Amino acid sequence: MFRTLKALKDRTLKTLKKTILIVLVFSPLLLLGQAFGVVSNSSASGEVSMDSKEVEQIIFQGLDYLHQDEVFKAVDEFKKLIDLFPNDPIGYFYVSASLQTMMDDYRNYSYSDEFNKYMDLAIEKGEKIKKKGNLTAYDCLYLGGAIGYRGINEALTGDWYHGFIDGLRAKGYLEKALKLNPEFYDVYYGLGTYHFWKSLKTKIFWWLPFAKDNRQVGIDMIKLAIEKGKYATEDAKLALVRIYVENKEYENAFAMANELMKSQPAKPFLLWFLGRAQMETKMYAGAINTYQTLLKTLIASPYYHPEGEVECRYNLALAYFENKNFEDSQKQIDAILTFKEKSQENKNIKHFIEDAKGLRKKIKKHAS
Repeated sequence: MFRTLKALKDRTLKTLKKTILIVLVFSPLLLLGQAFGVVSNSSASGEVSMDSKEVEQIIFQGLDYLHQDEVFKAVDEFKKLIDLFPNDPIGYFYVSASLQTMMDDYRNYSYSDEFNKYMDLAIEKGEKIKKKGNLTAYDCLYLGGAIGYRGINEALTGDWYHGFIDGLRAKGYLEKALKLNPEFYDVYYGLGTYHFWKSLKTKIFWWLPFAKDNRQVGIDMIKLAIEKGKYATEDAKLALVRIYVENKEYENAFAMANELMKSQPAKPFLLWFLGRAQMETKMYAGAINTYQTLLKTLIASPYYHPEGEVECRYNLALAYFENKNFEDSQKQIDAILTFKEKSQENKNIKHFIEDAKGLRKKIKKHAS
C-alpha cells in the first residue's frame, strides 16, 4: 500500500510543479484586476477608462463564464478588453490566464501556443509601460502577472532557476501594489500563496539562519484575504484546499472542499485534490466516488484531453486496488493501456501507463 500511495503522491507532485507559479500569481491577479480603478495608458478610443462600467461588466462577465467552466466564452469576453486597450496588458493577460486555468484543470496543454502568444503580448505591453516610469498599482498587477507566467513556462521547460527568479519578481510587484493601496486585501491572497509554497519547496534549507518556515504566515494571509478581500474570497478558499492537503491538514481540507462543492460539485480542481486527500487518509470508497465523478466530468468536457483521462483512471484504479476491488482496478488499467499509442507523443501518458503496468503486477500477485 505504501508504494502505491507514494506513486499517487509522486504523480500529483509532478502535476503540482506545473501549477505552483500559477498559484503564486494567477488566481489573485485574475480577481484583483477590477480592484484597481485607474485610467488606461492608452485605449483604442482614447475615452474608455479602466474603471468604467463597460470594463467592469466585461471583467465580471468573463469571470462568471470561468466560474461556470465556460472557458471559450470567457476568452471571447476578455478579447473585448484587447479591442478597448490594445496597448495595455490587461486583455492579453486575462485571455492567457483563462487558457491556463483550463489547461491545468483538464491537463489539456494543446492550447499552449495560444497561451504563449497572449502572455508574450502582455509582457511586451507591460514592459513598454514600465519604461515610461511611475508604475501604478494597476501596472504592477498585470506586469507582475505576466512575468509570473513567464516563470511558469521557464519552469515547465526545466529552467527552474529563472522560473524562481521570475516568481520573486512577480511577488515584488504584488508587494508594491499593496504599498500603493494598503486596503487591497485581495493582494494578501497572492502573497500568502507565495510564502506558503516558497517555504514548502525550500524546507531542506530551514536550518539555515536566512531560511524560514513561513507556511503559517502564508495561510494567515490567505485567511485575511478571505475575511476582508473583495474579489478573492472564493479562489482563496480553493487555494486553501490545495494548501491544506499539501500540509496534511486533512480535516480543514475536507471542510473547505465540502463548502465549495455545494455550489461547484463537479469542479475538476476540487475533485483532483479531494481524491488525493481521501487516498492519503485511506478513505478509499470516497476516493472511488470522487474519481468516478471527475472522470465523467473530464470525458464530457469540450476541453477534454487524453492526458486527463489517463491520470484520472490511474488514480481510480489505485483507489479500487487499495479497496481490495481488484477486478474493477484491472478494468481501469485495461482502459489506460488502450492509450499506448498516444504515449509515444505524451510523456505524462507514458508515465501513467508504466505505473498502470506496475499496478497490474500487484493485482496478479494478490490473485495468485
